[in-house]
Order: sequence, then structure tokens, then C-alpha cells
Amino acid sequence: MSDIGKIIELISRGTENFISVYYRALDGHRENIPLLFEPNAPIVYNGNPLMGGEAYAELYSRMPPTVHDVTGYDCHPLAVAGANGQLSIALTTSGKVRIGSDRGKGLCGFSETFILRPQPDGKFRVGSCGYRLVYRAEDDLEP
Repeated sequence: MSDIGKIIELISRGTENFISVYYRALDGHRENIPLLFEPNAPIVYNGNPLMGGEAYAELYSRMPPTVHDVTGYDCHPLAVAGANGQLSIALTTSGKVRIGSDRGKGLCGFSETFILRPQPDGKFRVGSCGYRLVYRAEDDLEP
């Protein structure tokens, strides 16, 4: 395997862990959301700009419960070195999210794009992200 192949394999394993931790925070441990972001990370949620994990946590605190099901992701290294010479990571996720607790209602598709930046402590945090609802099941229902 080439060096780039090894890097991508390593990044892929690391992003799987990030995905699990991140969506667990959104769906049930919203107090942990700020820990996953750089303090001034630009965020766009459905076209609405926010600044930092605290603002994102505040937004989610006003939302009904969510359950995300990530059905796909893609990641690759960016040619910009961060802390300790580590590369940043571009990550895109997609899947379904249930908003609210009513069965059969509130099911949407979503797509989220992240730039994950290495930190001096060896962890990666969200340097920027964009979240977009892409489909609502009730849009297909006829009146």
C-alpha cells in the first residue's frame, strides 16, 4: 500500500470514531457539543450562520430530540498541516435524521461537511462545518 493509501486508511478509522462521538453528542449529550469544536469555528446550519460550538449547542438545546443515522461518509486529508505537522481532514457525512419523537414523522435526509483540525493535544476538533437537511419524508405525501 502506498504512503497516501496508509494515510487515508488511518484517517478513515479516526473519522469513524469522530462520527460516533459527534452524532452521539447531537442526539443525546448536547452539553458535549462545544468540546468538539474550536472556539470560533464558523458553522452554517441550514443556511443560518453561527460561530463556535457554544452557539451550536444553544441551537440544539432549543430543538426537539434527534436521532441521526449516518449511512455514508467520505474523508480525505487536506494539504494544510496543523498542530504537530498533522494534516487537517475534510469529512462529509450523509444519512437520515428523525427530528422529534413521533414515529413516522420528522424523518429527513441530511448532509454535513466538516473541516477537522489537529490540536496540540493530539485530538481533532471541528474547524468549520455546514449542516443541511436535504429531504423531508412528508414532502412526498399527497394531501
